[in-house]
Amino acid sequence: MTAKTYTILLIEDDQPLAELVSDYLNDFEFRVTWADNGHDALTQIKRQAFDLILCDIMLPDTNGFDLLPELSTQPHVPILFLTAMTDSSSQVKGLNAGAADYILKPVDPEVLLARIRANIRVVERRTQATTLTLGNLYLDKATAQVTYYGKALDLTAQEFEIFWYFAQRGDDIINRDSLFEDVIGRSYDGKDRAADLRISRLRKKLISVGLEELTIISVRNKGYVFKYWAHLNNA
Repeated sequence: MTAKTYTILLIEDDQPLAELVSDYLNDFEFRVTWADNGHDALTQIKRQAFDLILCDIMLPDTNGFDLLPELSTQPHVPILFLTAMTDSSSQVKGLNAGAADYILKPVDPEVLLARIRANIRVVERRTQATTLTLGNLYLDKATAQVTYYGKALDLTAQEFEIFWYFAQRGDDIINRDSLFEDVIGRSYDGKDRAADLRISRLRKKLISVGLEELTIISVRNKGYVFKYWAHLNNA
């Protein structure tokens, strides 16, 4: 059986370092695409899907903190900062912004490899799950059922599919193109309201059982995000 190959987007303006990292990872189960600035990185994101993104913070045309939201358009893709910024405030800022990991330069290649593999394993476990627990909510993919304090919510199959899709992705921003392709089953034409209608119906049902804090909200010019941390913190 052929081993699975994972694609990595490396965003690094130091060419010798980028070549070293690429050559090393390419010897294993990875295929690395290199971009030396933020603009080229976003172009690559539009061209293909990646399994993981490895990003420097100080780039010629932007910085990793500002770039992070735009890199987060692909669901289930961990973003790891690889940087020489060693101060604790930068590390906290990066992780709070949504980075899956913060790796300091210089890094031993074997350690980098291990961190990359560990982050990919986390994503694979999450995407292969058939049940999810969010506070007092329990989602069962096999039965397409959601229970709250043990009581089943009255959701249609379409509403459950939307709920499951967002719940799996935590606080990732989901753009409309991805939502339509993955859930609605067709490309978004810029006018189609099918996703909005399904989300609206789901919101109303969540509110009806007292889950106002657990909902899907729209993010201007970006898409949607599943807002659930407030509920979990108060559960």
